[in-house]
Amino acid sequence: MASASLCCPIRRVVVLVPSGSRKPAAAARLSLHFGSRGRAVQKPRLMPLRTAQAVARQLQARHIGLVAVL
Repeated sequence: MASASLCCPIRRVVVLVPSGSRKPAAAARLSLHFGSRGRAVQKPRLMPLRTAQAVARQLQARHIGLVAVL
């Protein structure tokens, strides 16, 4: 029997913003969590997969940093 978490259509959107350091190994990344309306929130928010992908496409167009849908 497959685990339900593997096929769960609920995800969250995280943007990883690199720091000012040029060395990738020493660079700390700042993680920003985004809600379903595309605004930064304090805590990670879960949302449907299609909404998460739409928000990720909008954020990726802004060139803020690395956008991940987890």
